[in-house]
Amino acid sequence: MKKLAVLPVLLCLLPAMAYAADSAPTPATSAFKMTLGLMVVLAVMAVLAWLVKRFSPGSRQQNSVARVVGGVSVGTRERVVVVEVAGRWIVVGVAPGHVSALANLDPDEALLSQPASDTPAPPFAGWLKRASEKFNAK
Repeated sequence: MKKLAVLPVLLCLLPAMAYAADSAPTPATSAFKMTLGLMVVLAVMAVLAWLVKRFSPGSRQQNSVARVVGGVSVGTRERVVVVEVAGRWIVVGVAPGHVSALANLDPDEALLSQPASDTPAPPFAGWLKRASEKFNAK
C-alpha cells in the first residue's frame, strides 16, 4: 500500500518534468511523452478497476441456505433438481411457473446405494432411477 501512496506524487511531478525538457521538442521526445502519458492513464485505469473489484459491496460471496447438488433435464423445459437444505436433500421438479417437491431424503442414504447393473452409475443417477420407479409404481 505504501507504493500506491507514491503514485499521486509521481503523477503531480509529470507535468513539471515535461516542461523542464528542452523548449524545442523533437519527434522522439514527443513520442516518448505520448507513450508515457498513455502508460500513466492505463495504470490509473487498472488501479481503479482493481479498487472497484476489491471493495465493491456486492462482490462478497454470500452464504446461501440452499445448495444445488445436481439436476437432470426431463423435457424441453422441465428439470428434476436435488437441493441440499440443512443437511437434507430435497428432490424438486421444476417446470415453467411451477415447482413441486418430489422427495426428501438423507444424503448418506442416497450416496451409499448403487443401482443393480454391471456399470456403476453416479449415485444421483441411481437414486433418481429408483425414485422414479417407486413414483411410477404408486
